[in-house]
Amino acid sequence: MPQSTIARLRDKFRHRQVLLSLLKFLGRHHIEIIPYYVTHESLKHETEPSVDPKLGPVETCLLSPAEIEKIYAHPDSEVWVYEKETLLNERCLCIGLKLKGEIAAYMWCNLHRCHSQLTSFPLKEDEAYLCSADTFKAHRGKNLAPLLRYELYRHLNRMGRANFYSITEYFNIPAQKFKKKLGARPLRLDVHIRLGSRYQRNITLKKYRV
Repeated sequence: MPQSTIARLRDKFRHRQVLLSLLKFLGRHHIEIIPYYVTHESLKHETEPSVDPKLGPVETCLLSPAEIEKIYAHPDSEVWVYEKETLLNERCLCIGLKLKGEIAAYMWCNLHRCHSQLTSFPLKEDEAYLCSADTFKAHRGKNLAPLLRYELYRHLNRMGRANFYSITEYFNIPAQKFKKKLGARPLRLDVHIRLGSRYQRNITLKKYRV
């Protein structure tokens, strides 16, 4: 790699870290500033992501209410209380990936609106908002997340929904790389601003060509 390219990458990383440190400092003083991408996803590739056949039978399906309760009770679960209420009250769908009959990963989607804490907007009949994806620790590193997302795409396509949205925080580089591999693309870069409990606003910093 050319030295000039390495220098640019180093500067970009340094500037990002300085900005992140500044925003964390402001956060401690009740000034919340969070940049994020509104990301578009769709089923573009016909090839199903592969997983190691040694894992045994792999099944994806919509989870029942009883299975959803098992997710909430799991020690690795990262679904927050406020989001749990939204997911249930708005009748969001939860798809699970099972290995040998046991839930290894799951993901939610809202068919009515984007309900992120950073932003909210209504959805059309051919759209869905994807959120709250997680793989339990014992099954991470097995390439399950791409397969789970692919199967959710397929399920939503059968329902007549072809355009999917998700929120990706600016500083979450692993999430950005993961979605890029799936063919996802940013629609716009926004920033969420909250001052204490009295003021909050979202500002669009940049729009991307679609």
